[in-house]
Amino acid sequence: MLTTVAPGLPVSAHSVLDVVPQLPGQSAAAALRETAEVALTADDLGYRRFWLDEQHGVRGVGGAAPAVLAAILAARTDRIRLGAGGLPLTNHQPLVVAEQFAALAAAYPSRIDLGVAEQCAVPSTVLASGARDSFPRRLDELRGFLQGDVRLALAGLAPPVFVLADHPRAAVAAAVRGLPVFVAHHRAAAVTAAAVAAYRENFEPTARPYLAVTVGVVAAESDEAAFTRFAEYVRVSSRLAAAGAEATSAELTALLESPLTDRERALAERLLEDPGYIVGSRTTVAGRLGTLVAETMADEVMLVPLAFDGLIRSTILRTVAAGLTGAVRTAPRHTSPLIATA
Repeated sequence: MLTTVAPGLPVSAHSVLDVVPQLPGQSAAAALRETAEVALTADDLGYRRFWLDEQHGVRGVGGAAPAVLAAILAARTDRIRLGAGGLPLTNHQPLVVAEQFAALAAAYPSRIDLGVAEQCAVPSTVLASGARDSFPRRLDELRGFLQGDVRLALAGLAPPVFVLADHPRAAVAAAVRGLPVFVAHHRAAAVTAAAVAAYRENFEPTARPYLAVTVGVVAAESDEAAFTRFAEYVRVSSRLAAAGAEATSAELTALLESPLTDRERALAERLLEDPGYIVGSRTTVAGRLGTLVAETMADEVMLVPLAFDGLIRSTILRTVAAGLTGAVRTAPRHTSPLIATA
């Protein structure tokens, strides 16, 4: 039985990481509309940030252009911070990244974050040691551009830079530069403790250390209902991952039609043991989030809602918020200008 503890952090200290799920046969416009609705839900509920995770070549994932997506969502929301959740500097020129996010920060002052990572998730790709070695150098180049080494077009107040770390090495890169770190617990829970320790032990005291953790979440009205939703997520994601590289949209749609198998249910049950996932009722989820905060001393928790359907992702966020506060208090929504006037 899980031990329930106090949530530890208010909703305003929780954030969201989304990958813009897109099922076979679903239009890109429909996937974007669903993600925009999830972002609006997070904004209304008082979540702090809504980041887009950059991934390439992954079926069911449409978040390959986080700067563009952040601009679209910033125009639809009016309070929540938007940004990249792990833009891989080994894939991008730092000057281009600096120019893109400087322009976003000028358009939406105090609402843009720049989260960078060593690499992104690309199937069957191993990051070369040279690329790993180049990450600290590119991180320094990026920060230099944002701090005025080069005159950036449309530059206003530079957006804050965060490091999304799925390895102690990346956590150290953040620590020695006095940068905030988001430990990718949902991807690499086995190294979370080492990454947290490396960050705290190597932090340069030029600022206060700021550590957040990411975690995959499915929350529902009961533990049983949450598991059913999680098993459905596992069913779809595992089938998309296993499909042949040449599979057509029609073939993938047909592949997803049959119901959950015993093997897939067993896989979902095994994945429940992964500490990078939290699945359960709002009370269960609140308790386990509190435990995660206590174990890592995190300043913030970033939720990864595990569902392909936008309505379910929004429901997960509402359920978590209710577990943390006892009631969902939706803030009034205001019309956001396309471009800020300040």
